[in-house]
Amino acid sequence: MPVAPSPARPIAVQIRIGGRWIAGQELGRRTGTAGTDEVLVSHHGHLVWIDQSSVRASEAESPYK
Repeated sequence: MPVAPSPARPIAVQIRIGGRWIAGQELGRRTGTAGTDEVLVSHHGHLVWIDQSSVRASEAESPYK
């Protein structure tokens, strides 16, 4: 699975887990085994790959504006 290079600095994002949006930092992107785009997110030092549809830009720091 190819992984996109990490951004120059982490990007503040929110991730949806269990019906709630929590804060995190985007560290990288890849195409998952099912062909879906995934985002590597850090939340209090825990790293997890999240489906891109469950990630949104943080209100405080949005590179998507």
